[in-house]
Amino acid sequence: MNVDGQVWAKLGGRRRLDSHRRRQFTGALLALTLSLFVTCRTHAELTTNGEVAGLRAQFISVNGIRTRYYEMGQGEPMVLVHGEGWSGHSSANVWSKNIPLFAKRFHVFAPDKLGSGMTDNPADDNDLNIQGEVDHIYDFIRVMKLGTVHLVGESRGGGCIFFLALQHPEVVRDLIIVDSNTAAPETSATREEASTKCPKEPDWEEWKCRTRSLSYLPEDAFDDEYFMAGKYMSLLPKSEETAAKLKAGAGGELATDEGFKIWKAEWYGRIRKEGVLEMPVLIYWGRNDPSASLANGQALYDAIAKQNPRVRIIVADNAGHFPFREYPEDFVSKVTDFIDHANDAQISANPAN
Repeated sequence: MNVDGQVWAKLGGRRRLDSHRRRQFTGALLALTLSLFVTCRTHAELTTNGEVAGLRAQFISVNGIRTRYYEMGQGEPMVLVHGEGWSGHSSANVWSKNIPLFAKRFHVFAPDKLGSGMTDNPADDNDLNIQGEVDHIYDFIRVMKLGTVHLVGESRGGGCIFFLALQHPEVVRDLIIVDSNTAAPETSATREEASTKCPKEPDWEEWKCRTRSLSYLPEDAFDDEYFMAGKYMSLLPKSEETAAKLKAGAGGELATDEGFKIWKAEWYGRIRKEGVLEMPVLIYWGRNDPSASLANGQALYDAIAKQNPRVRIIVADNAGHFPFREYPEDFVSKVTDFIDHANDAQISANPAN
C-alpha cells in the first residue's frame, strides 16, 4: 500500500518523487523515519494503517463514514472508546495494551472516533462536536449489530460513552468511565498544567510531550512505536483538514466551551430529577492524574449515586491520566470483576475517601 506523498514529504521525503520512485522508496523512507524515533531495544513495525503492538485494523462504513477499528476475541461484546479527539494522533491505539487482555473474555471492538485516528471527518462540519462523536459510536454499534455492549471510555471518550448511555440506554449493559473531565460535572477543582513546558508546535510533538507529562509512568505506558503511529496519522491530509475546519469554527455552539457546559448541565439536571442513568456504572480514576482531578471523579460518583445504587468508584494509586496503560493487567482484572458482579444487589462502594 502506498503512503500519501504529502505525509512522507513532511516525514522527510521529497514532494516531487514520481509515482514509480515513490513506490520504490516508500519502504526505505519508512525505515529511515522509524529509526529516528525507535530505540535499539524497541522492535516496532509501522504500517500505513497506523497500527501498533501487532494489532491489525479493519475498516467499515458507518453511515458513509469510513471507520477504522480493532476487533479481537469472542464472547459478550465490549466497545472501547478512546479519549481526546479531532486529530490523527488520538485513536484506538491507546487501548493496545488492553485489547488482547480483554479479548480473553470478551469480543472486543475499539473504533477510532469521528474525525480521529484514520476515521473520516463527518460529511457535515456541524457534526464536529461531542454529539457527532456520540452519534458515530452509537451508529458503529448498530452497524456492527452488537446488540447491548459493555461500554468503556477514557478521558473525552469517557464523556462520549456517558452521553451515549444517557441518550441510548438500550444498547448499554454497563458503563466504565476512566479519568474523564468531559463526563464529570463542573467543579471548583483546579488542574495542574503539567504540559506547560511542552512545545506548541508542531502539533504531534506537543501531543507526545503532553501525553508523557500526564502519565505517572510514561516509560512503561508509552513507547516510540505508539508515538510514531500517532505522528503518521496526524500528518494525513484528512487530519490536517480537520484541524483547519476546527480553527474556522466548525462544530457550532456545542463545540465551544461555554456551549458544551450548558449542554452538559442540562443532562445533569435530568440525572438528578429523572434518574436517567440506571445501568451499572464504574468510575475508574488515577489518583495522581494532573489533568483530571480526583475531586472530579468523586463529583461524578456522587452525582450518579444519588439515583443509581449500582455505581462504584475505583481509585488507582500511583497512576496518572492513563491508569489503563500504566497497569493494564490490574485495570482489565478490576473492570472484568465489576462486570461479573454488575447486577449484584449492592455493588455501590466508594473507596476514594
